[in-house]
Amino acid sequence: MKIGLNLLPTVGPGEVSASQFYAEFLELCSAADDLGFSHVKVVEHYFYEWGGYSPDPITLLTAVAARTKWVRLVTGAAVPAFSHPVKLAAALAVLDNISGGRLDAGFGRAFLPTEFEAFGVPMAESRARMQEGVTAIQQLWTQEQFRWEGTFHRFGPLPVLLPRPCQQPCPPIFLAATGAAESFKWAGANGYHLMVIPIVVSHEKLAGLLESYRQARRVHGHAEDHRLHVSYHCYVSKDRIEARDRAEQHFEDYKHKQLTAYGSWRGVTSSQYPGYEQMEAAVRSTTFEDLRAAGNVIVGDVAEVVDALQRVAKLYPGAEASLQLRFGDVTHDEAMRSLTLLGTEVLPKVSGLGAAVARDPVR
Repeated sequence: MKIGLNLLPTVGPGEVSASQFYAEFLELCSAADDLGFSHVKVVEHYFYEWGGYSPDPITLLTAVAARTKWVRLVTGAAVPAFSHPVKLAAALAVLDNISGGRLDAGFGRAFLPTEFEAFGVPMAESRARMQEGVTAIQQLWTQEQFRWEGTFHRFGPLPVLLPRPCQQPCPPIFLAATGAAESFKWAGANGYHLMVIPIVVSHEKLAGLLESYRQARRVHGHAEDHRLHVSYHCYVSKDRIEARDRAEQHFEDYKHKQLTAYGSWRGVTSSQYPGYEQMEAAVRSTTFEDLRAAGNVIVGDVAEVVDALQRVAKLYPGAEASLQLRFGDVTHDEAMRSLTLLGTEVLPKVSGLGAAVARDPVR
């Protein structure tokens, strides 16, 4: 098990300017690199204070690459439905080269109706566009005289796409999956790695989905060895009561911003996203204490956080934990404090999380 950072910005101009937020985030990433964290993951979202400061994960991770030496750089996740595959494949290849081969290329479907409306993409096409986009990108990276005859894009034959990725034959590919069995099976059938969010589904359901993913890998002849990212909100303090109180306050701010974004589902239904129109009500009724009791947040003093991460390691053997340190209105100073405690006092106490392990090359 390794530990990295997850970034889903939940701030707006009324709190922190974009330029200040990015400067603070880069400082956090540089410190994480020095402390032996394994990766930095950045989402793609638009418009809302929930995610809106991260519309372009590739550009932001390129800046991270310039400030770091060791951490893997994870698009968590780039959205093929909102970009031409040639453009996305080329941009990711540039990032892989600039970083010296540290890219983990994560892809996802997106799920907010406002974003699909902005790009003029029907939500009913989200899965097909994601699958076609990922397949085309992988082939653009690995084939010559490439021709694509897809449902949404047709091009070629083309010259070799330049630059070629630094990692050969291509960077590791991850798929973001939540609760749809088809997503897990498709990722497994294609030999891709996974990014999951345990807060979204119960452990029991997720365990079944992961087994279907592994079965798909076996059936299609892929190695059983694979990588798995699991994401959690995290707040660490020397004092466990302070950690819980402050995390709960910040989570309420996070929840308010999340509900504003999820409000775009009002009056919308989609066969591609069954039940998503109920997300707003589900989030509204879920308390921070509910999440803490279920083990879906990692909050407390050093001892509590060590215990929580050990539980995660038992539930998801070999998983990499992606920790969201700056959620809601968590300040930069608070995030740096959590990061420092994690790096100096938590990582050394959790088996397999030392800096030497975090910096091993990984495919």
